Amino acid sequence: MAASPLFTYSLLAAVAALIVLVHLLKPRPQQVRVSSTLLWASVARHQKRRDRLWRWWLSLALCLAVGLAIGLALTQPGAPGGMAGSRMVIVLDNAPSMATRTLDGKTRWTHAVEQARALIEASRSQVLLVDTMGAAPVSGFVERAQALAILEGLRVVTHGVPQIPALPGDVGVELVSDGVAQIEIPQRARVHSVFEPADNVAVTALEVRPFPTDPLRYEAFVQVFNASPGRKHTRLTLRGAAGFSLSQELDLAPGELVDASFDVSRFAGGVLAAGALTQNDAFALDDLAFAIVPEHRARQVVLVTRGNLRLEDCLRSLAGVRLHTIAPPQYREDMAADAYVFDGFAPQQAPAVGALLFHPPAVSWLPPSAREVAATAVADWDHAHSLTDGVAWHDLRIRHATLRTADHPVVSAVDGALIVTGRARAQWVAVGFAPQESNLALQTGFPVFVGNALGWLNEAEPPAARGVGTVHVSLSNAIVIDGTGARIASRNTPDGSVFDAAHPDVYTVHAGARQLKVVANLADPRLADINHSRFADRAASVTPHSSAMGSPAELWTILLLIGVAFLLLEWVAYTRRITV
Repeated sequence: MAASPLFTYSLLAAVAALIVLVHLLKPRPQQVRVSSTLLWASVARHQKRRDRLWRWWLSLALCLAVGLAIGLALTQPGAPGGMAGSRMVIVLDNAPSMATRTLDGKTRWTHAVEQARALIEASRSQVLLVDTMGAAPVSGFVERAQALAILEGLRVVTHGVPQIPALPGDVGVELVSDGVAQIEIPQRARVHSVFEPADNVAVTALEVRPFPTDPLRYEAFVQVFNASPGRKHTRLTLRGAAGFSLSQELDLAPGELVDASFDVSRFAGGVLAAGALTQNDAFALDDLAFAIVPEHRARQVVLVTRGNLRLEDCLRSLAGVRLHTIAPPQYREDMAADAYVFDGFAPQQAPAVGALLFHPPAVSWLPPSAREVAATAVADWDHAHSLTDGVAWHDLRIRHATLRTADHPVVSAVDGALIVTGRARAQWVAVGFAPQESNLALQTGFPVFVGNALGWLNEAEPPAARGVGTVHVSLSNAIVIDGTGARIASRNTPDGSVFDAAHPDVYTVHAGARQLKVVANLADPRLADINHSRFADRAASVTPHSSAMGSPAELWTILLLIGVAFLLLEWVAYTRRITV
C-alpha cells in the first residue's frame, strides 16, 4: 500500500515547484572587458530567442520527469527510505467455501494466507488484519511481525454471517477472497482472487421420521445437491451400526437438487450417516450428514391389575405395544418390561422402568395424597406438556379421586392435582382416579392419553440439531465425546458449556446423570454452492512476489528506473548542447 494520497500529491507538487523555481533562477551577469564588440554583435544577430526558449522547456520537462518519477517511487512501500509510517488494511475471507480444495492439492484458504503473507512481507507499512467471520483478534494497526503472527492463527470458520467490519476511511484495502461469500466490497478495495472452479456434491438435508400409519417403521429423507460446474455421477449411501447399509446411484446435472427416500425400518436404531461419494469432490465438509433413528421395536408393557377390561383393551389397541397382564401378587421387580401400568396398585419399591399409575395407594416414592374428593372436574392443565395432547380435559367428569400436592401439576382440579409426574428410579405418571371412576374411559382421548404417557415414560432427551462450528449446550461442566470416542475440549459459560464441532458428527454431551446427543451437520445448499463466485470470470491472483509488475513492491523499482532513464536522457541532451 502506497503512502496516503495527500502526502503523495504534496510531495510531487513540492518537487515540481522546486524544479521550476531552479529553472527560473538566472545567474548574475558577469562583466568582462573585451577589445571589441563586433564579434558578439554578429552572434546576437544570428541567434534567435525562440531557439533558446524551446531548449529551456525541454530541459524543464526532462528534469520534471526525473524528479517526479523518483519522488513517486519513494512513496511506494518497500522503497529504500520510503514511507515506513504508511498503513495497510488486509481483509481475509475465511467463510466456509474457503476450505475448498484446489487443483494443486492446497485449499483456497491456503492460497489466501500465502497472498496475505506476501503482501505483509513486501510492505514496510503498519498492517490492520481483519477477517470476514470475526475470528481475528482486535489489534488495530500493528507492525509486520505481529501481523504475521495474527495471520498464522486464523482459520476457516464454518458458522456465522460473513461481513467486512468497519474500516478506516483514509487507507486502501487489500481483499483476499474467493468471491463466494455475499459481502459488500468497498470501492477502494483491491481484490486478490483465490477462486478456482471445483467439484462438489453435498448432502444438504437428512431427516428420519416414522411412517404415519406404522410407528414401528422409519423412513429416511435425504437431499443431495450438485454444486459442480458439470454433471456428476454420485453414489448416495446410508450406513448405521451392525452392518446396516443402503445405497442409490444418482446422475446429477449442474445445480440439480434431488430428494431421495429410504426405508430404514431394518435399522434397529442409533446413529445413521448419509454420504455422497463422487470423484474429485473438493469440499469435504458437506459430504456427510448424520441423524439419530429412535429405537422402534415393539415395547413390552406389563399391566398389573385386579381386572380392568377397558384399560386392557385400550393398551392392546396401541400400535407398537406388546401387552402382558398380571395380578398384583404376580408382580416381581426383575420382570422383563419396558414400562408398567399399575391399576389400583403400587409396589413398595419404585420400578426400574417407567410406570403409569391409576389411583395408586400411598407408597414412599410417590407424593403424599392431600385429600379424597367426590364429583370433581378438571380446572386446568398444562397445555405445553405432551401428556395432555389430544384429550378433551374440559369434558372430563370424575366421581371419585385422590388429590395430591404438586408444584407443577399436569392436570389439576380446584383443590389439588389430579395428574402429576416425577422420577424415582425411572420416570412415573400418577393419575389420581381410576378410569372406571370417570368418563375418561368412554372418550376417544383415553387411548391417546395412555399412548402419550407410555411415550413420555420411554422418551429419552431428544437430540439437539446444530451446525458445524461453535456449539452451545445448556449443561454445565460438560464432557463432550465425538463419534470416534475421542474427548473434545469444552468451555464453561454462565448458562452452560461451549465446544467446537469441527466437522459433521454426533457428539455426546455428559453432565452428571444427564446425557445429550448433539447432531452437527453442514446441511445448507447455500454453503455447498462453492462455485457461486462474483470472481468466476476473473483469473486467480498469484502471490505478489511472483507477479509480473503487479505488486507495489515492484512498482517503486520501475518508477526509479524510469527516473534514471530520464536522467540519462537529460545528460545526453546537455552534453550535446540541446538543453540549457
